[in-house]
Formats: sequence, C-alpha cells, structure tokens
Amino acid sequence: MNDLSRLEKAGVEALQRLYGEAASGEMDSGGVCARLLLGLYNGDRFPFDLTDLRMLPVGLFEDAMALIRMDARLTRQEVHNYFANGGRKFEDLAADYRVADIARLKSGSDCWPLPRPRATRGTLCHEDRVQAKLVTCGDAPGYRDVTLTLDCELVGDYREPVGPVRLEINLGADDSVSVMQHVRRAHAFAWRHGNRAPLDAGAGERRPSWLDALPTES
Repeated sequence: MNDLSRLEKAGVEALQRLYGEAASGEMDSGGVCARLLLGLYNGDRFPFDLTDLRMLPVGLFEDAMALIRMDARLTRQEVHNYFANGGRKFEDLAADYRVADIARLKSGSDCWPLPRPRATRGTLCHEDRVQAKLVTCGDAPGYRDVTLTLDCELVGDYREPVGPVRLEINLGADDSVSVMQHVRRAHAFAWRHGNRAPLDAGAGERRPSWLDALPTES
C-alpha cells in the first residue's frame, strides 16, 4: 500500500467515525463534527471555526486531523461522495444542527431547506433524490440525441407514499457525451486497482474490456 492509499484509508475511516458522531445528535462533540464535515463539504456555505476543534475529545480530534489531511492532499473526491446519497446526508446535518447557510443569508433566502410538500402518489418534487432503473433507451437515426426511459423511486422516507415514477429523458448531443464521459470516469476510478474490484462488484466480476477500448479523453 502506497502513501496515498494509506492516507485515504485513514481519512475514510476517520470520516466514518466523525459522521457517526455527528449523526448521533449529541450537541457538543456531535455539533463540532457536523460543522467540520459541512465546512469540508461546502466552505462557502458553511464556514468552520477552527477553534471549535478544541472542544473535541482526543480520539475525534485525531480523526479530524486525519480527515483534513486526506481532504487537503487527496483531492480527487469530495468528502460527501464517500457516502451513498452523501449530499442529502450532509444537507440533513445542516438542518438537524441548524447550521447557518451563509450563502443563503447573503442572498436573502431561508437559512435551512424548506420541508418537502405532502407526498403525492406518482409525483416528484424539485430536488427530490431518486434511484433509477433503466427500462429502455433509444435514438433517432442520424442524430446524436439519446432517449432514456427510467423507472424512478424516491430515496428516503417518502419512497412508499410516492411509489414508482416512470420518466422519459432526452439528452442532446453535448449532454449525452458528458454523461458518457462521467460514467466512464466513475467506472475507471472504481476499477483503478487491477487486483481489487469495486465495492459493489458481484462475485467473480472482472474489469470490463470497454474501459480500455474507449479513447483517452483529452
């Protein structure tokens, strides 16, 4: 294991403990952990006062140092992306601890996210987070547009009341290329260690050959 791998391993383990403390709802050390995580998540919106680190017990203080070190030296992924639905989890921390959103204050908007309206069967709301399953895909001969039909379900408490929602999404030429490149980058990063499969790989799953067949992006 090289230095960067050790740095990431220590940082991710520390991140998990700090998030666990923040999610516990404990107002003293949990609040400091939440504000630290939010500061790394979006420092413009949630600036963090470093003197708050004095309030942490020794173990959590060392975890904070390990996380800050990883975030400063290993910049390929933001801290919330180490969690499934990390953006929503961190926004929930801001709401739970009522951490002021400085950017919203300056713009005159509300500090905390407004609650989701009453769940309606088959209806999604702005900024809802969904899990999608591909049903069909299609295109128009001669054009680069791509049409994806997806069965979507909300992630979280409103999943059952809203139920499945089928969406047809059309991507133009530029956006379809951007999506393709993003998907390829995600898969390439997950398979970056030839002898270690991604965390969500199935038994016996091997690195796909199409990752090496596609041209390198400029």
